[in-house]
Amino acid sequence: MAEKAEGIPLVLKLEDWPEADRTLLDRLTAKGDIFDDPGPYCDWSRGTRRLRLQGYGQWLSYLARCHAGELHLEPVERIRKDTVAGFIAECDARLKPRSTYNLATSILVIALGAAPGLDWSWLARVQRRLRARLDNETLAQAPAISAGGVFNLALERMRKVERDHALTDLRRAIRFRQALMIAFLIARPVRRRALLAMKIGLHLRETSEGFRLHFPADDMKDRRNHDFPFPPRLIAPMRWYLGMHRPALLGGKTSDHLWIGQYGNPITPDGLSRELPKVTQRILGVELRTHAFRHIVATSIAEVDPEHVGIIRDILGHATLTTSTKHYNRARQIDACNALQRVVRGLAST
Repeated sequence: MAEKAEGIPLVLKLEDWPEADRTLLDRLTAKGDIFDDPGPYCDWSRGTRRLRLQGYGQWLSYLARCHAGELHLEPVERIRKDTVAGFIAECDARLKPRSTYNLATSILVIALGAAPGLDWSWLARVQRRLRARLDNETLAQAPAISAGGVFNLALERMRKVERDHALTDLRRAIRFRQALMIAFLIARPVRRRALLAMKIGLHLRETSEGFRLHFPADDMKDRRNHDFPFPPRLIAPMRWYLGMHRPALLGGKTSDHLWIGQYGNPITPDGLSRELPKVTQRILGVELRTHAFRHIVATSIAEVDPEHVGIIRDILGHATLTTSTKHYNRARQIDACNALQRVVRGLAST
């Protein structure tokens, strides 16, 4: 492949970007002060920044490999129909449509921020057409388990853990916390970053009736504050976790983080990524990661209560109804297949 022969990676790291592009990024993401206005992307979250830098880094890698003579140009001067067309063709040859769409979006975002006065309508059309290729088939298939099924199995797991007197206090605390996290994730399917950021007193707030949940805008992808009621059936398990199992997990350490691992420290993203699939396989019979819980919830709502499919947006923290519509469309397709099967069974019996 060209990138190996020339020794140029598929993604240029920030320190390897041309100086003009690094300067542009600094301007676009500047926080501003009393003398200078903030950049248009000053409020990018860590996740958004990482996504855009990776996308733009792939764009710069393509230019370095295929249009090296143009790297001395200003960043916006390189964004032309011919160069973008070549980049997309290369992406299509090695990536899924979703990835190509994300990469084109990164270029569009940078172009709009760098030169908002220029006509980028052609690039916006390209991005929309790439988006149109993402039909319902690109939506990850939800596991064959309902939200209610996950919740009930997690509750039963907590009850079994409490009845198992062969467990040590630490092992019981670990297993109880694991089941409680699963029940919480299906009842309030927040993203991994928000889940692991949860702190007692900030995100989990005690009330006279139990608890309530508050997620500041900084912890949410849509950059909005979110306040949720706490799941009523989890009030007692959460109190038991906070009073009995969390102190056992801390083992004398102190932390205001809600979710504590077996070594007394807050659970890390890597730790959760390793643990959750194994635990869900053991409890639910299927490996799940945090995002799968969101798919299960959205699919369950769309299939069980399609008239209120719009609540998916508010529950999952989406800015638009696009994902809600996808799940609704898929639920209708499932419904149609089930209806067809009923007809087939009826014909077979005649």
